[in-house]
Amino acid sequence: MMAVSAAISEQAASLGVSILIGGALFLLYDIFRIFRRVVPHGNFWIGVEDFFYWLCCTAVVFVMLYRENDGMVRGFSIGGIMIGMLLYYFLLSRFVIRINVMVFGTVFGLLGKIFGTILLPFRKHGKKIIHFFRKRLKKVCRAVKIGLCKL
Repeated sequence: MMAVSAAISEQAASLGVSILIGGALFLLYDIFRIFRRVVPHGNFWIGVEDFFYWLCCTAVVFVMLYRENDGMVRGFSIGGIMIGMLLYYFLLSRFVIRINVMVFGTVFGLLGKIFGTILLPFRKHGKKIIHFFRKRLKKVCRAVKIGLCKL
């Protein structure tokens, strides 16, 4: 009788670990979602981020299955991961994203205004300097083309 309860408690602990890992994996994806909202970028980079996310998920699930079940894929392990993801999504995800986007958006917005104000004089003079060098570079390019045509 003692061996049965030990096996059941082992499986229950394994289910608990699966649920925690599912929540942690969804938290990791929420970090990517927060980053995408604070720093907008194109579909290519979103694809790259998703590729690395799924690569990380695969490694984490593999290690969990290897350590908890000796590498055997069991339905309750995969189910526990899905339950953990669903619990995190319905209970915490909305608040985690909303609060972090608000905080990081405010911080980056303030930093952008501060650096924009500091760099404003440099931008004005920088445009004049770039314009000056662009004119000189065009003259040099024209001279090189003429020289090459005479060869």
